[in-house]
Amino acid sequence: MERFTLAQAAAWTGGEASGEAELTAVSTDSRQIPENALFLPIKGERFDAHDFIGKAIENGAAAVVSHRHNEEYPVPALYVGNTSQALLDLAGGYRQMCGGKVVGVTGSVGKTTTKELLYAVLSQGLRAQKTEGNLNNEIGLPLTLFGMTRDTEVMVAEMGMNHFGELSRMTAAAKPDIAVITNIGTSHIEFLGSREGICKAKLEILEGLQPDGCAVLCGDEPLLWDKREKLGCRVVTYGIDNPACDLTASLHEDGSFDVINNSLSGTALPCGGKFAAKLTIPGAHNVLNALAAAAVGLLLGETPAQIAAGLVSYEASGMRQNIYEQDGYQIFADCYNASPDAMEATLAVLGGMAPDGRRFAVLGSMLELGDYAEEGHRRAGRAAAAHADALYAFGPDAAAMVAGAQESGMEHAYAFNDQVALAAALRQDAKPGDALLFKGSRGMRMERALAMFLGEDVEE
Repeated sequence: MERFTLAQAAAWTGGEASGEAELTAVSTDSRQIPENALFLPIKGERFDAHDFIGKAIENGAAAVVSHRHNEEYPVPALYVGNTSQALLDLAGGYRQMCGGKVVGVTGSVGKTTTKELLYAVLSQGLRAQKTEGNLNNEIGLPLTLFGMTRDTEVMVAEMGMNHFGELSRMTAAAKPDIAVITNIGTSHIEFLGSREGICKAKLEILEGLQPDGCAVLCGDEPLLWDKREKLGCRVVTYGIDNPACDLTASLHEDGSFDVINNSLSGTALPCGGKFAAKLTIPGAHNVLNALAAAAVGLLLGETPAQIAAGLVSYEASGMRQNIYEQDGYQIFADCYNASPDAMEATLAVLGGMAPDGRRFAVLGSMLELGDYAEEGHRRAGRAAAAHADALYAFGPDAAAMVAGAQESGMEHAYAFNDQVALAAALRQDAKPGDALLFKGSRGMRMERALAMFLGEDVEE
């Protein structure tokens, strides 16, 4: 982190500084205080980190932020009205001081993969940084921006949300030069009411766009396509099914694809030109994510060769889109999160696996669907029937998934409320040569079902 002063922090946040300090770090955790750090306590629903200001000072905080205006501290202090807002304001001022570009990424499905692909592409020709882990909320985004330095040429910042107003506050801090919206799905529909509501919430990312900024939108999504001319900024579209998009893809049987420039001017790929690309992760939905990365790469001056090299360099790992072989099985572990749209896309990938074996969809319930939960899970069941030979459903909505699968003619569809029983039944049915997809919302912890199926140790 670059050096800044408490006076600068006061100017950025509209707060009042008592004393002076030169700072090179910001911490929201009183237990982890780097050298020359500003401690910024957050008040949550069940705790108030202001109660730990003393501990932060004991641990070496050089200065503190506080909304307790009647308290005095033995180190310089910055008094603000609301520390949560101050964190965003501080990050916004710091981001402007560093001066690099920011690419903001949001969407119902695929934003993390798109973020990673963007970083892989942009790192080919630029000094790039990215959101690490899941630091994509109103606390994580500022911490991401604090990672910028004056040498950072581009920061790829993922922005997640589940309520109106969250993206408005985050984009005001990030001030993106380019804002990517991957799609409009049904994630968080419980809080946003409808897909139109979700679209409205996602479009909040454009509120903080730089005056000469650009929106990069998936043109295969009708809700985004229909609004592209009403957004008040430059818009670049990408898609596979919509040939009118600025950037499209032609898919090949071997998994490679051509990136085709239909109407994106002023880039290293002339209009009418194309280049070949390939991913190490499967699925047409990931080609869409790759097109978003390619569009941003072209806008920021990358060459087709750099973009193709970046795309093929990305490898999934951990609980996201991880395909591997173990004990003779093809395992597709995608346990990080789930929505009806993501379920359908991932099940389509399963449908192309294990040509000589059976395909098992092991699916956990999807959360935050509200009144859409019944239909959303039936959709997942119908998709399982279209692409799998058997469905093993787990969680409070397992019965709805099974009902959807049976409606579509699937004979082998089973609901479980216990992962131990699920894994035991799966071990009886699955044979080497079969493919198994494990997917569900994070709260379902489907990686535990996978570990039990493979006979591995499982943490409680």
